[in-house]
Amino acid sequence: MKESDIQIEIVDFLKEMQKKYRFRFFSVPNEGNRKVWFLNKLVRMGLKSGVPDLVLEFPEGKMVYLEIKAEKGRLSETQKTWLKVSKVFNTPHYVIKGSLDANMGVLEGVFALFPQAKINK
Repeated sequence: MKESDIQIEIVDFLKEMQKKYRFRFFSVPNEGNRKVWFLNKLVRMGLKSGVPDLVLEFPEGKMVYLEIKAEKGRLSETQKTWLKVSKVFNTPHYVIKGSLDANMGVLEGVFALFPQAKINK
C-alpha cells in the first residue's frame, strides 16, 4: 500500500473522529517534484523539509504530528530531526507505518490524550 493511500485512509478516519472529538487537522503537502524556481520560492515562504504529513490541533493549542510511512518506508534524516525536536518540545509525534488497521491502537491512543476534546451528546 502506498503512503498516499494510507494517508487517505487516515484522513477518512480523522473525519469520522471529528463527530466525536473537537479538533481540526490539515495535511502538509511537502512531497513531489517541483521546478527549481518554484521550490526556491516555497522555501523562502517557509517550506521546511521533514515536516510531518498531518498536523492535528486539539483545544487549548495542543498539537499532534503524524508522519505516514508505507510498510517498508523509512524516515529521512530531516524527518528524524523533526521527530527529535518534537520530543524536546514535548509535542506528541507519531510515525504511522502501514495500514490504518495496523495502527488503530496508536490512533485511538492519540485521542485518549485529549479526553477534554470529547464531544458529549
